[in-house]
Amino acid sequence: MYKAIIEIGGYKIGDEVPADKAKAWLVAYGVPHVEEVEGKSTEKVEEAKKEEIKAEVKKPEVSKKKDAGNVMLEDYLGRNTNVVKKNIEEDNLDKSTLENLLKIERLDKKRNIVIKTIQKKLETI
Repeated sequence: MYKAIIEIGGYKIGDEVPADKAKAWLVAYGVPHVEEVEGKSTEKVEEAKKEEIKAEVKKPEVSKKKDAGNVMLEDYLGRNTNVVKKNIEEDNLDKSTLENLLKIERLDKKRNIVIKTIQKKLETI
């Protein structure tokens, strides 16, 4: 079981977060936004699942086909332009996540404001 330690994805601090989203966020953000609380799974099973999520999220090539990493990133970009721009500016995303967001944005929505915001953020990393 995971809980939010920073507001993310509509979850407030202390809210229970679904494991699949929490694991993807643990990989995507440089600063953890969720933490694991006592759960039913053993550490070994959780570690194997983390490695599996890392492999899915950190795929270098972004394709149009839906996979777990792309779904989370597409969900991140699924809001209106102003919300996405603000989130990108405020969130502490790592370089690979930003690069994947940029690829998805260029393939799908093609919003110049969002593309420029991601590029600006990448320059600061």
